[in-house]
Amino acid sequence: MVRDALKVMKTTLDKVKGMVEFFHKSTRATEKLKSTQRQMDMPELRLKQDCATRWNSTLYMLKRVLESKDAIISTLALINAHIDALDQEEWEALQETCTVLEPFEQVTVEISSERYS
Repeated sequence: MVRDALKVMKTTLDKVKGMVEFFHKSTRATEKLKSTQRQMDMPELRLKQDCATRWNSTLYMLKRVLESKDAIISTLALINAHIDALDQEEWEALQETCTVLEPFEQVTVEISSERYS
């Protein structure tokens, strides 16, 4: 159900996935991101990739990107990366998406823990 709902924002999610993949494939970009996070007094957080078989991994990816938003924007500008950047409306949509998905994630975690009890 959640995966189907996320299809509405496929274009934005594809941009986020592209950003995350860019940082995962480029050691230079990853190091610059860490450096930027330090300079901004942010925790050095590694971006998370989503997994097609686990819907909540998309939520975790979005949350991590939002936590590192300012550092990501600065790093992409500093290294002149040629990837599709998110506009302000898309950043806001990511925040709203996380807010909507939080209850689903809590229920998923609860149901999963009950199975293993």
